[in-house]
Amino acid sequence: MSANTSLVIELAQIPPEGLAVDTDLDAGALHLEADGAFELNAGAHLVCRIERGEGDSVHVKGRFTAEAGLGCSRCLERSLFPVGQALDVFYLPRIVDRTVDAEEEDDVELSDHDLVVAYYEGGRFDLGELVREQIVLSLPMKPLCVEGCRGLCLQCGANRNQHDCGCKPLADPRLSGLADLLGPGSK
Repeated sequence: MSANTSLVIELAQIPPEGLAVDTDLDAGALHLEADGAFELNAGAHLVCRIERGEGDSVHVKGRFTAEAGLGCSRCLERSLFPVGQALDVFYLPRIVDRTVDAEEEDDVELSDHDLVVAYYEGGRFDLGELVREQIVLSLPMKPLCVEGCRGLCLQCGANRNQHDCGCKPLADPRLSGLADLLGPGSK
């Protein structure tokens, strides 16, 4: 597979000895064109082996590496965050007709095997969706450009990592009663 190709795998195209995938990843293959949460940096890569299992199961084992461009949650500057993860997933056919009672659904326990299972429909599955999901799960909830990021000034909007704007810190009006208790000079 080459870059800019779809990562949709047809089960009928997986030979008995398995299928080796070694490809560069792009935003199109991972369905990130409309996702503004992060950008995929050039150089993302997927290496995996796909093997048919018992019945209609498929085993995907490999690794992806990528760099995602995210805005810092304090200063909004774009920074690169390396992400990479081993993949070890079993694909099973989705059973559409299964009806589950609400009471029965509450009592379901997940085993370790259930946590590495994905489902496919129509005799094919999309590795791009799997990799996108793993990248999103690997990204920090509140990304920081650097650990001690000082963020933006609340008054003038200047990036305080680049220069000190000289604005005085705003006093929280909810704490004015506490300042009165502490006496003069505490404001």
